[in-house]
Amino acid sequence: MKKLIFTLIAACLVQFTFAQNTAFFEQCQVFFQKNVKEGRVDYAAIYANPAELKALIQLIETSTWTENEEKAYLINTYNLLVISKVIANYPLKSPMDLTDFFDKSDLKLNGEKVSLNKIENKLLREKYNDPRLHFVLVCGAIGCPVISENAYTSEKLEEQLEEQTKNAINNPKFIWQDAGQDATMLSEIFNWYKADFGGNEKGIFDFINQYSTEAFRSDFPIIYYNYNWTLNNIETENTSNAVRTDNDTDFNLQTFTAGSLLGKNKFDFTLFNTLYTQDHDVWQGIEYSGYRSTFVTHLFQITYGVSKSKRINVGLDFNLKNSGMSVDSTLSGLKTAFGYSNTDSSRFGLTSIGARVKIQPFKAAPNFSIQSTVLIPTIKDAEGKTDGNSSADNRFWADWDRITWWNQFYYSKTWGKIQLFAEIDLLFRIKKYANQYTALDTPLNLFLSFFPTSKITLYAMSQHVPRFTFQPKGNPAGTDWVIPANYTASGLGFKYQFGKNLNLELLYTNFWRGANSGLGSTYNLGIKYVMN
Repeated sequence: MKKLIFTLIAACLVQFTFAQNTAFFEQCQVFFQKNVKEGRVDYAAIYANPAELKALIQLIETSTWTENEEKAYLINTYNLLVISKVIANYPLKSPMDLTDFFDKSDLKLNGEKVSLNKIENKLLREKYNDPRLHFVLVCGAIGCPVISENAYTSEKLEEQLEEQTKNAINNPKFIWQDAGQDATMLSEIFNWYKADFGGNEKGIFDFINQYSTEAFRSDFPIIYYNYNWTLNNIETENTSNAVRTDNDTDFNLQTFTAGSLLGKNKFDFTLFNTLYTQDHDVWQGIEYSGYRSTFVTHLFQITYGVSKSKRINVGLDFNLKNSGMSVDSTLSGLKTAFGYSNTDSSRFGLTSIGARVKIQPFKAAPNFSIQSTVLIPTIKDAEGKTDGNSSADNRFWADWDRITWWNQFYYSKTWGKIQLFAEIDLLFRIKKYANQYTALDTPLNLFLSFFPTSKITLYAMSQHVPRFTFQPKGNPAGTDWVIPANYTASGLGFKYQFGKNLNLELLYTNFWRGANSGLGSTYNLGIKYVMN
């Protein structure tokens, strides 16, 4: 008799749960149909009339679910709780405006305090191991796959998961291949949850091609564009669900070169520190040694994007330099360049300030750009000469004491994990005094980069610099006569990405040949931060 009573009670509870959950799924369908349009949520309408949402949240707080219903139930629950948190703090520009939006356990699920991340990572991802979940769980941002206008149900869940995944994979504003950069542009979702897609790039491409109507080339390197955390509000400007813009490729620092341009209202802050030191040079075929000259340069650059088409940038350069000479040709002689003071054997100061403009002149050639910079000397007698008179050398060399007009022509090409970057320059140093000379440098630079991972770049470079000089009129031969010079340097470099916006660069170069030039080495440390 007791067994029969327990059986009847259990049956009643199952029936009650089934009826309750049926009501939950039906109410979800009505709610999403009413408040979701073209992948956006009408938060203003929900905020004005929150009764339907509150009723659903109350069901979530107290209801349980059957094993068969769990996956669909929790997907709907996650999306509803995201909307509920937005409404509780509405108006809101982004979920990221709230501290611990996803981590704070301030939600109730069947009587238990939970966070959004617990629902996603513990209750769903850990149990079901289904990468398609990432295309149905919507975090309240434009960068997410679009939210469905329909509730998920246990009867149709497999079909719905397939449909939402196909929609996301075939949305050219969500993932795409950029022929101009030979790159695959992917949402950060594939990076954050790489383990769910096989743990490597091959697994990611295999998953994409399983759903894509057009096969993605797996030899293209992957670029994870910036996630758009703007609220997926139906009232948000630019009502398209686009997460892709013409400027998204600015932010892959791995393929970012000196020739890359920023989109409108984006900044690039670069600090490049260089230590050049030499203990010998070659002048008119004779090699001189027995001393050490050292130059330390801190170049700070600010670049700003001014056009929506990503074809015009402007910038400022600040050159802070310290130089010194020592009769000690050993490495101990380096210390003269780190005194940051002005003495008979060292110079220090902000030696020049420059204004830059960079353009992409041909829309059909996105890999080609031109930059023009004018550098103005800001330190007195920077070359150690008074009024340009070599007989009045009373200070050590700090920098060129003349206006410099620097024109740079850039080209880059990427093949899979290999990138070639080339630069040809026309660098004019315009004489300041009558007895000075005007010089033209024509550097040629080649960089060959390899991307073993999405965070690491290894590269080799080589530079050849011829210099042509123009003798001042009226000077007799042999008096202040400057002989044309040239040198060749080669080096190895390393870059590491600290997140999407920051990278660190190390570079060593050796000046291994030259005529009328120094033969030394440089040690470089670069830091770049791109602010979007």
